[in-house]
Amino acid sequence: MYRHADQMPEGTILRGFDLCIVGAGAAGIAMAQRLANTSLQVLLLVSGAPGDKGEPDAARQSLYSGTTGEFLHKVDPIFMQRSRLNMYGGTTNHFGFWARPLDAADMLQRPGYRDVGWPISADELAPYYAAAHEFGRFGPVNYDDMAFWQRVLYARCFDPLPDDRLQGAIMRAQYEENLHDFQVQFRDLLRDAPNICVLFNAHLLTIRSDQAQSHVSGMQCATLVNGRAGTRFEVRAQNYVLACGGIENVRLLQLSGGLGNNARDMLGRGFMLHPLLTNAARVLFERPIASEIRNFFREQQIRLKAPSTPDGEYLHMATPLVNPELVYEYLMFNAWGMLAPTHQTLLDERIGNFRIILYFSGDGKEAVVNLNWEQLPDEDSRITLNPAVRDPVFGQPVAHVDWRLNEDDKRSAVRALELSLDYLRARGSNSVKRITDVGGGAESWTFPPAAGALETGDHHMGALRMSDSPSDGIVDVNSRLHNVDNLYIAGSAVFPTGGYANPTLTIVALSLRLADHLCS
Repeated sequence: MYRHADQMPEGTILRGFDLCIVGAGAAGIAMAQRLANTSLQVLLLVSGAPGDKGEPDAARQSLYSGTTGEFLHKVDPIFMQRSRLNMYGGTTNHFGFWARPLDAADMLQRPGYRDVGWPISADELAPYYAAAHEFGRFGPVNYDDMAFWQRVLYARCFDPLPDDRLQGAIMRAQYEENLHDFQVQFRDLLRDAPNICVLFNAHLLTIRSDQAQSHVSGMQCATLVNGRAGTRFEVRAQNYVLACGGIENVRLLQLSGGLGNNARDMLGRGFMLHPLLTNAARVLFERPIASEIRNFFREQQIRLKAPSTPDGEYLHMATPLVNPELVYEYLMFNAWGMLAPTHQTLLDERIGNFRIILYFSGDGKEAVVNLNWEQLPDEDSRITLNPAVRDPVFGQPVAHVDWRLNEDDKRSAVRALELSLDYLRARGSNSVKRITDVGGGAESWTFPPAAGALETGDHHMGALRMSDSPSDGIVDVNSRLHNVDNLYIAGSAVFPTGGYANPTLTIVALSLRLADHLCS
């Protein structure tokens, strides 16, 4: 059912819901579609409108104004609004759904590098990764089946050598907007499900709780009309989920009196991004790299026919389509290969996980090295409120993001680049030009607008860390705030670590897992 909050009287109190999900991006929509047609009565609060597509309304997007620390401002001064969208579907409206699960090494503690790990196992997430995979119609969950990928990409990775520290890895992407815009893919399901109420133009202002801050009693909300604050209303449900993204979830808890904070003041701490060097280096080769190796690193559209039986094989379809309508009978997405460290390399080097994409010239004699790597959870990298700056609609303090890289993050980047260039030298590279200056300390980088500048991936992770113990994080293994009995967090803010993979597949997997937990 679709409803519009601006059609309700002032002071309305919405009751009778088992669950209120606040936010309708990847996490919120994933949960709502999982719970559709179940016994739970679910209210989904959406800041946007049913027809949202492309860019959000300017007034709504202004609510995501915020401030940045000195380092982040050097890297990306418009990060706060550019990297997130305040609309139905959230940031799924401007991404290409790059998909890959976290590696097993990403979820484990790694002695000498980090003590933080995930309190749940890769095996526990596996069935939810498989379900999340269906969101992108990505076919088999077989990222490590190199024989399959070499066949469908008409490619092979570089031949292995005895002392290799890196190996091939696969990434997929979905650019079809009917799939990667989650609000488009699941529009009919959410509109028609009898147990789902999608309430548009609903903006959460604060969370009301008891004196001990151990139980949520209501959500205080408002509408936005003609760029100004409109009708005020309240939601009262049995359980609540914040699914507003890795920054806004933190801000809402802080606006609600620091709800969920622990004795170590970890609320908002450990904020992580994926640092990027998209033009880290240029390498030249003695002889042109073979076309089948270049194909491995070239993004290609893949067309698969699903098996007719559960144990059947996916067939790669390369023949031209006689009838364009036949495209609906196939799974279509993009895929390409990368280089990534082996688990043993990460243990030996004591660095963050990373991935290398190579962009080859047409003649195969040159390649640009693109580096993305894992950041350590650092409690000095944090999200706070900035009371000196208030949003232009509701007048609340904006979020201040003081993102930082420390010495271990710098060492990870330096060593990742060295390992990658060594790997390429062993394959015939005879000349290297460093485009990015990676000398100096943690805050010494090449900054925009210079070529090879440090960039940020739009992946907001870690500021509401999942942990076994309340002393080590903010949410428990079921994504519930440790010290609030009916409030949960969906999204990448709960990630204890980030790996190098784009987080959406893991966000969806965790959201489906949370939906099952709440429905059990």
